[in-house]
Amino acid sequence: MKFMRPADYVIHAFKGVRATARAIGRHPSSVSRWQVPKNRKGTDGMIPHRAQHLVLEAAQNLELDITPTDLIIGRHL
Repeated sequence: MKFMRPADYVIHAFKGVRATARAIGRHPSSVSRWQVPKNRKGTDGMIPHRAQHLVLEAAQNLELDITPTDLIIGRHL
C-alpha cells in the first residue's frame, strides 16, 4: 500500500496538475507548488486552506473520490 500526501492524492485524483488547476480556477504553478518542499517556497504536500473548499466543490461536481480527510491527512492507495 502506498501513502500519498494530500496534494499528491488530489492531483492524482484529478489526473494531473493542469486538470486540478483548471477544475479549481487556479494557475497550474500554484497547484504544482503544493508538491514542492517548504524550503523551496512550496507547501510540502499540503493543500492550502484557501484552496480546500475549491477542491472539495470541484471533486463533488466531477464525482471524484476526495474527502475532507484526504485534504488534511492524505490517503493510502
